[in-house]
Amino acid sequence: MDLSLDPISRIEGHLGVNVKVEDGKYVEAKIGVSMFRGFENLLKGKDLHLAPNITAKICGVCGATHTLVSTEALEMATGVYPSERSIAFRNVAYSLADLMYNNVTVAFLFQGIDYSTEIVSKYTPKEFERAKNTSSEYKDVHGYSKISDIMDNLYFGKEIYKEAFKLQTSLRDLATSIWLRYPQPLSMKPGGITIRDPNVIQKVKDFMKQDKTIEKLLYVMADLREFYKDIYKKIDNNFVTYGLLESGEYNADYEEIDNWADKRVFPPALIRNGELIESNLSKILLGVRVYVKDTPYDEWNKDVEKDDLGNEIDVRHPWNKETKIKSLVTTNFVPTVKQFYKDEFMPATGDIARLYSYRLRRGKISALNYSWEYRANDVIERTFARVFTVAFLKEYLENIEIPNGSLDPIKGKRDYTLSVGAHDAPRGSNGHWLIKDQNKIKRYQIITPSDRNFSPLGGPVENSIIDQKVTEENIISGLDALRIVRSFDPCSACAVHLEYKNNKILIQV
Repeated sequence: MDLSLDPISRIEGHLGVNVKVEDGKYVEAKIGVSMFRGFENLLKGKDLHLAPNITAKICGVCGATHTLVSTEALEMATGVYPSERSIAFRNVAYSLADLMYNNVTVAFLFQGIDYSTEIVSKYTPKEFERAKNTSSEYKDVHGYSKISDIMDNLYFGKEIYKEAFKLQTSLRDLATSIWLRYPQPLSMKPGGITIRDPNVIQKVKDFMKQDKTIEKLLYVMADLREFYKDIYKKIDNNFVTYGLLESGEYNADYEEIDNWADKRVFPPALIRNGELIESNLSKILLGVRVYVKDTPYDEWNKDVEKDDLGNEIDVRHPWNKETKIKSLVTTNFVPTVKQFYKDEFMPATGDIARLYSYRLRRGKISALNYSWEYRANDVIERTFARVFTVAFLKEYLENIEIPNGSLDPIKGKRDYTLSVGAHDAPRGSNGHWLIKDQNKIKRYQIITPSDRNFSPLGGPVENSIIDQKVTEENIISGLDALRIVRSFDPCSACAVHLEYKNNKILIQV
């Protein structure tokens, strides 16, 4: 049977997937994003300083990530960078909103419903019977004796849902006290940040020390992790992360990018078949490739031969890419993003990639007395990684210290004609590539984590769905495909584009 799951609810953006089921498993999957926007072309010709403000409007869920990445691209382009004090404030706000707020929202307000009694008992009654007969290992922490008791409280308006809703609101409010507005922060600027409340960090630390909900949610998800292990298809251990949360050594200099990026709390990594194959962020970024086969986009020329340091730039690299539209009549506006390292492959990105990188490069990682070890790249592990990250950042913020000193910008060694901001969003690797012409934007290209995960022609999401067994027992509604899609924390709004010509915006009607 053929199923068209379009549009998919409880995600960001207009995303659908067409699947085919044969002999009890999914045999085909085709991702489609029908929305068409286009910040890349809107930015061409604009003043440099407008880039963070415009790109901030890309997403309303993780609204600081594009501001941060665009700001770092501008810092490289203009040769300024923030003080250690400014960096620390940025890290606190970014942790609160674009990681913790987002991850709680996605894991429990979007995904959790798929594992609620209302859904599980209807579509997978045998699974629900097993839940009623399975004791919770961590009942002493969260208070639910059986897995079915957890499921009873995951649906809209139930206890876990309401606690998660209250928590994400508090996290967002704390972040807004630093960002001044969220989404689309007002306080961040190239080389610095504006702080209005001198006591905000103490308020954050006090909240984290007093909060008990994060620990409860971590262990709720830990029990679901055990219950759903080995249910969903495991895909290859191929991951990419640009790293997360700058250290005080960040100076925005492209020549030194490998040094300062390596000091991020979560370090950059390119991983293939479980092995670290590249840790230098510059080489990971030079290996990005974009293809537009079977899309409404047209090809482009190779205008850039080398970067400012003499490294060769591939024709498929974002510094060469132009967003050229051929037609607005299509079911998919997402290009195919690949990673080159000796040959091309399509790694997944997100919280699980960051944790895998941390485990390889830093050693064991624990939070709230739970030690994370990698099991598989599947639905429940991607979901658990999202919640574990929240727990990790809770402890990080409990112990954060803000250095003394100025919030004023620092002048770097030089500026660059070709610059890049590359830092992880909650959903994974987010990159903004900028080419300047004096004080104007000549070219601006954005490759989001959803571009990678939801790439057509065999990307991680399609790969995860194909060959997945159907767990539904009576009615096949596409529940398994939907669980897979949501486990990647889709944000398709930031993966698509808009054409801007002759002072007119062309929209699909």
